[in-house]
Amino acid sequence: MQGRIEVILATIKDVSELAGVSQATVSRVINGTSRVSHDKKLKVEKAIKELAYKPNSIAQALAFSRTGSVGIMVPELGGPFYSGILHNMEEHLRRFGYHVVVSAGSNTEASQKESIEFLISRRVDALIVHAQNVPDDYLIQIEESGIPLVIINRFIPEMKSSCITIDNELGGKIATQYLLKMGHTDIVCITGPLDKSDARGRLQGYRNALFDAGIEYDEVLVAEASFTEESGASAMEKIIRRKCHFTAVFATNDHMALGAYEVLAEQGYSVPEEVSLIGFDDILFARYLTPKLTTMNFPIEQMSLEAVQLVIQKLGNNKCDVNFKLLPSLVVRNSVKDLLTTL
Repeated sequence: MQGRIEVILATIKDVSELAGVSQATVSRVINGTSRVSHDKKLKVEKAIKELAYKPNSIAQALAFSRTGSVGIMVPELGGPFYSGILHNMEEHLRRFGYHVVVSAGSNTEASQKESIEFLISRRVDALIVHAQNVPDDYLIQIEESGIPLVIINRFIPEMKSSCITIDNELGGKIATQYLLKMGHTDIVCITGPLDKSDARGRLQGYRNALFDAGIEYDEVLVAEASFTEESGASAMEKIIRRKCHFTAVFATNDHMALGAYEVLAEQGYSVPEEVSLIGFDDILFARYLTPKLTTMNFPIEQMSLEAVQLVIQKLGNNKCDVNFKLLPSLVVRNSVKDLLTTL
């Protein structure tokens, strides 16, 4: 059997490093979109020749033609969170005369890259992506190739003018402060995967609220999960097995809150009489649980609108005021017990 020959193609980053210039300068030389000094242009052209770099013809074509479409990449098409984002974006984009091409990228780096590159191959005019698993450099390279790009629910410092995020740290703090206000001091935190910026932010907010209240952070009361109902259930089981005392649980998304709720019920804990529970996101089922779930509202509709306005601005069709960091808000329902009035 013949061995497979793997061809490694040079990237725009390779060219910039060899030429000693920024990736943006390389992109400008390739696309001819703005003036570059003669010296830098020669360095870039020399590096391109040495590396046998092949510019992305699709990315170049985007600079000169429009298809009237915007590509949207999300990890999955189902569930209230992503379906809500897609519905709102599609509605707003249609008002500006654009149709939508959607691709689901799952939760792996390879599949998310594949989905993004599929959208680029469809010659969309711009991209809106919810991509937590691809490296910063990959997204920076796409933007510097000339493709208008908006990133939602993730912050990359080098792309701060292209990121629409929520203040996750503030949300985590508000949720924990509410439990503290209700008299709870032994508070479990079921966090999302800590390689994700939103999970880290919400956990930091929890820690900040405890610190402000003079309560020591206790790792025994914290369990990491993966933003799914099943992982939330497993995390709750882990906490119970530790036999630590707690009166409240802050699950940093509603899916994990539901998983925790089911385990608490199975183990004989009554919510909120024995254990209070608060979530994050305010997805549809939160208001239909018994008791109805107190949670933090994730402004999906506002994030969708801001992302669309930023895309339209990048495409040069309209100048819009864009809010790059959105604020979550507390939604009080029936799943938190006030210990101060029942002592």
